Amino acid sequence: MSVKIRLKRMGGTNRPFYRLVAIDSRKQRDGRAIQELGHYDPLQTPAMTRIDEPRILNWLERGAEPSDTVRQILQQNGVLEKWKLLQEGVTAEAATQRVGNRLAARVDKPRRPRMSKKAKTKAQRAATSES
Repeated sequence: MSVKIRLKRMGGTNRPFYRLVAIDSRKQRDGRAIQELGHYDPLQTPAMTRIDEPRILNWLERGAEPSDTVRQILQQNGVLEKWKLLQEGVTAEAATQRVGNRLAARVDKPRRPRMSKKAKTKAQRAATSES
């Protein structure tokens, strides 16, 4: 059985909310998960993530493969970097300190709100009609 760490979609129509789960790769997207590992809410600014780091590190140790999106989320939160340091033989405390220092030094740019295509064309029309 190959295990993947991927997102499970929750929430209502046009209000997505995701759970990070460990799941058999043959199961459907919203199928029964083996274990819940965290939450991801892309609608909040900035996107809210809550990750259970020890569980994720445990699954990565067992050979679970993260999906591309989950890999990005884990990289942003420093979990993959910490896992690589642990694989190199660095102690858990030292790895946590190194990753924490790097994350604190990184400055996140504020995200611009996304505009739909419809809103963009409306704004362009308004700008051309005013000129």
